[in-house]
Amino acid sequence: MIAARYYDIFDPFGYNPISYVIHNFSDLCDLLEIHVPDRSRNIKCTKATVKALLAYKSQNSLPKTIQYHSGSSQLVQGLMYRAIQHWCCISFKIVPIELELIKNNTPKTILYCVAAISIATISTKQQPIKLDTTTINQHNRKVKTLSDRAMDGFKKDIAFCFYKRACNYLQEVIFPDDEDSFSVVAIQCYFCLSYTANLLRLPGEQRTWHYLACDMMKSNVSLINESPALRQCWYRWYYIDAWIAIALNQECLLPDGFPFALKRPAPTAIKTTVTIATTKEESIVPHSSDNSIHGCCIMSNDTLYEFVIMTQFMRRFNRAIQAGTLPLLYDRLTFETENWWRTVNMPNLHLQICYFSMRLVILFSLLQHDAYHVNFDLLLDGLSITLEVLQGLQNLKLMNCDQSTYHHMFFAVHQTLKQILVHIKIHQFLSLKAFAKQQFEMNLCILEGTGAFRDDIYQMREIGAKIETDLIALGFLQENAVVQRSLRVFRAKITPQTIKRAKKSH
Repeated sequence: MIAARYYDIFDPFGYNPISYVIHNFSDLCDLLEIHVPDRSRNIKCTKATVKALLAYKSQNSLPKTIQYHSGSSQLVQGLMYRAIQHWCCISFKIVPIELELIKNNTPKTILYCVAAISIATISTKQQPIKLDTTTINQHNRKVKTLSDRAMDGFKKDIAFCFYKRACNYLQEVIFPDDEDSFSVVAIQCYFCLSYTANLLRLPGEQRTWHYLACDMMKSNVSLINESPALRQCWYRWYYIDAWIAIALNQECLLPDGFPFALKRPAPTAIKTTVTIATTKEESIVPHSSDNSIHGCCIMSNDTLYEFVIMTQFMRRFNRAIQAGTLPLLYDRLTFETENWWRTVNMPNLHLQICYFSMRLVILFSLLQHDAYHVNFDLLLDGLSITLEVLQGLQNLKLMNCDQSTYHHMFFAVHQTLKQILVHIKIHQFLSLKAFAKQQFEMNLCILEGTGAFRDDIYQMREIGAKIETDLIALGFLQENAVVQRSLRVFRAKITPQTIKRAKKSH
């Protein structure tokens, strides 16, 4: 029996207790199908069903059918095929791993991590949520069917089974027959486990794998000249470590200064011939960009190097934030960062989104300080930054690339826009209000078009409800109205060129 509560508009206290008796998994599916609440009315109705699901899982092991299907080699092969088709999305999440390593002789820890990431993030549904244009009633938003709900839970449970299998197979990598040999594959396994744990919302385990990977890299830094793959691991995880620190206000695990000399890759470093990583000698060259639609987001040696340069600026900003000196150093650090960015030739799409995401997080921190004199140019630059982030996320969507790496950015964009709007009103820069309003709407529009919102993972529906409530309170959105025109308006009126023109006119 599971106790929950439902919302009663006629009850002065708002909620009434109700109990459900669950005999089997089908009963649970029936429970989750009872009601899809009106998000504009009260989000806690959805929370009740989520709590019921969590209570069920805490008292029952995974159904035998899930355990059976997670061991199906056919399922794993299908997921690996899907991962290969979306490799630009998968490879960016973990660490430089050559595609050929996934196709041939894949270590089982990496195999099951990639399968877990594939089933949890790559949706088979390519169409965004369809909104009913005949009415503005919130009930007409697309809701999940019983089969959708059952499949979502099934996929998450399978992903968790894969994660546990990946952990079990780790001993084959970290305890080889020759214990004196060093293998970069072990570091790659730690990275894969770290991201998979984060995907499954296991922050403690994610931090543990992160720590083990960083510790192994630091202890083997003397081998950097003998292992190009180890160098690439440093390049990639140097950024990941800094992003986790600046986003969660934690200490970096890797040093700010590189323990070895940086080398800009020569143009000949990117080849079509691939060397597969082995447990003895690793030499991985990320596959070169092709002429397909995904060419702009596939990682390369050049992209990894530029991530390092960007991360050096990020870490300087992070130290200024921690020391409380950001208002004093912001202008100089921003000037240096922008000068470097102008030298980047045809930036990779992931690099571009990460660069402007970094700028956005730093700007949000700056706007909390009263010591910094906020002027028109700063707010206009802030609107330009949020625009770049939104356009990058929309480009991923148009390319059918997975956006799960950036799901947290929707709320970050919203919160930064709120801070910008506060200063727009304080300083009476009213000409910027229309730009801010349209970006608020665009952010919500793109969010509601993501697979995470449709599948209701990462609490994205709750985040969407919070954003919508804020827009109603600000007067930017009519209650119960559907935001469906903002993409068209956004593209027609707001571009980097229009923002530059606004700056010149001011």
